[in-house]
Amino acid sequence: MRVGICAVLEFQSEEDMETELPKFAKGRDYYFPKAEFVADINTGPTSSLTLIIYASEEDAELESNARRKYIDSVRHHVRDVFSYEGSLKYLFNRLPIGDHL
Repeated sequence: MRVGICAVLEFQSEEDMETELPKFAKGRDYYFPKAEFVADINTGPTSSLTLIIYASEEDAELESNARRKYIDSVRHHVRDVFSYEGSLKYLFNRLPIGDHL
């Protein structure tokens, strides 16, 4: 069963977010090599929501340390972070596949 993780990050400043999100995109394969899908959504001037989908709960669990490592690496730029995890019930996509929209 596929697993989705939604993480919300509130950055210290707009500059912190503008600096860290491109680093996250470039480091995606390093921090999340098992992720099938990763999307970032700007939810405000200093906040973003990241959606990560894994093929299984086991894959998500195998990368839990890598996710913590990533959060630790940006902690000084982040005011708050929280996440939700659960089984994926529905997915629809018409977007072209690629790194950038």
